[in-house]
Amino acid sequence: MTFQPKSATVLEGRFEWAQVAPHPALARWVSSYWTIDAGPGKHVVRTLPDACIDLTLQLEGKPAAFVAGAQKRAHSWPREGRTHLFGARLLPGAAALLGIRVAELAEEWVPLEAFVSKTVAARLARDVARSTDVRDRAATLDAFLTERLLNRELDGRLSSALRAVFARHGDITVTELARSAGAHARTLTRLFEQGVGLSPKRFARIVRLQSALRSLPDGVSWASVAREFGYADQAHFIREVRELFGAPPGALVKLAARTQ
Repeated sequence: MTFQPKSATVLEGRFEWAQVAPHPALARWVSSYWTIDAGPGKHVVRTLPDACIDLTLQLEGKPAAFVAGAQKRAHSWPREGRTHLFGARLLPGAAALLGIRVAELAEEWVPLEAFVSKTVAARLARDVARSTDVRDRAATLDAFLTERLLNRELDGRLSSALRAVFARHGDITVTELARSAGAHARTLTRLFEQGVGLSPKRFARIVRLQSALRSLPDGVSWASVAREFGYADQAHFIREVRELFGAPPGALVKLAARTQ
C-alpha cells in the first residue's frame, strides 16, 4: 500500500515539527513517524481525517503511551504548556495486528495499556523517552513494531479491499469493493470496522478526499478536481471538503501547504 496522507497542521503557537520515515520493512504498516516539540504557551493542532490510527508517546513529564482511533472528521486540539510528543501514524490494518481492538477506539487518546499489558506500554514509553534524538526514537519504535508486525497478515478480503480503494483513489462503491474482495457487503463492513475502525464507505471517502487534497495547487478549478476524482459535480466535492475537513476548498488550499 502506498498512502501518504496529510494529517495535521499547526493553527496556533510555535512548534518544532518533523517527520521521519519508518524502516523500509515497515512501510506497508506505518505511514510515518512524527514529532512535535513546543515550549510554554497555548498551542492548537488541527488533525485531518486520514484513515490512520496514531500511536503517540508523551515525552514531557512522566512518559506515557496512547492510541487514538481513525478520525471521521477534522478536529482542533488545544494544548497549553510544554508539549513534546513522538508518534507513529499506523496505516489501515496495522493497529489490529498489534492486538488493539480497533472497533473500541475513540478519536481521543486512550492509554495504550488498555490494549496491551501495562508493562509493555510503560517500557515502550520509557525507551522512546530515553532515546537521545528523533532518529534514535524512530529506531526504538522500529524495533517495537517490527517484532509485532512483520510476518503478520490481515484477512485476505480486507487486504484486497484496501488495495482496491487505494488503486482507485477512493472512487469506488461498497458494492464494487465487496465484489472485488470476494466478500458480502455486510461481511466487508465488519472487517473494516474491526481492522480499520471505519466503515468501507467512510474509508473510501477519506482516501478520495486525501487524494484530492494532494492535487490542490493554488488557483485550481474545483470542477476539474471534482471530475478527476469521480465526484458527481463541483458542489458534491465542496460539500465533502466541508464535512470531512471542516473548511471550504479555498481555505484548504492554504492549509494544505503547511499540513504534514
